[in-house]
Amino acid sequence: MKYRIICIVLLFAAVFMITLTSGAVILMAPVTLNPGSSGTTSLILDTAPTGISGYQMKVSSDNPTVVSITNVTFPQWASLSEAVPGEAGVYALRAIDLNSGVEAGASSITLATLSLQASGEGNAKITIQNLIIDDDAGSQVQAESTQGSITVGSGDTTPTPAPTSGPAPRDIQINLKTGWNLINIPVLPSPGFETAEIFKNVQSGGHSMLTYDKTGWVTIGKEHILSPMTGYWVYTTTPVMIPLKIQEGVIESKSLAPGWNLAGITGTTEKAPESALPGLSTWTYLVTFDSSSQQYRDATMKDAQSQSVLNPFEGFWIYVDSPGTISPVA
Repeated sequence: MKYRIICIVLLFAAVFMITLTSGAVILMAPVTLNPGSSGTTSLILDTAPTGISGYQMKVSSDNPTVVSITNVTFPQWASLSEAVPGEAGVYALRAIDLNSGVEAGASSITLATLSLQASGEGNAKITIQNLIIDDDAGSQVQAESTQGSITVGSGDTTPTPAPTSGPAPRDIQINLKTGWNLINIPVLPSPGFETAEIFKNVQSGGHSMLTYDKTGWVTIGKEHILSPMTGYWVYTTTPVMIPLKIQEGVIESKSLAPGWNLAGITGTTEKAPESALPGLSTWTYLVTFDSSSQQYRDATMKDAQSQSVLNPFEGFWIYVDSPGTISPVA
């Protein structure tokens, strides 16, 4: 622990710009405000395979006449933290994890929450500079960051009527990393979010969105209805967060043809294959894709002892010897 604290102190003493490479990603959801109103946005680290011992960064609005940062709060894991305001609305953030609050393998880690104040109409982006993150061993984590998009409107928009019956839709997000992503929709999308139109703003670099079925490769158009428990290949030139509204409802079982299939599971928590694929006795191999490294992970064999887990937001290749069915699992 003493070595770890010394490393973090030395880390905070050095302020320099680093070159960001593909790996962990800091995400910020888009925010819409009215002039004169306030709101918040959180900085979310998508994954921490080797934990976090601390970080430092500078955050700012690229258009303070539209929106400015007025305060910063930190999550409970940040035992020591500070947010120092500077010139031009720039905040210098520092946080240290003294109690192993973020352990190896953690995901969707809140680094800080920014309080925002909207002024004039227009658009602004929250930018991150001088980013340094240390893992539990004192090694530097290679991470890249997205820019948080803030829109300040006129305030004259007509509010969307609340539903008169049934549970309100919930919001989740699909996080895409630079390069190819093999994703899955593990829930039932709400009306307006059930087609590939939700990916319209992804900078695809000329690559098509694809899936695979018993007929072969299928190119996905924007009107294509997204099916839960189906793997989709999506390419993006920059990290991006796709908001998705979901609803309660019945998800149909996924039919598998003999041979290789692109599939996924249901729910929002990771599961072991034996728990996620109940009743499917015909599968023999399962292969997932790591979008961080842009490589396939080691294949999982059905009858082998394995510690692998399935991420509900990731699709996977699965080989079955004969027709089978994947049933929804909560």
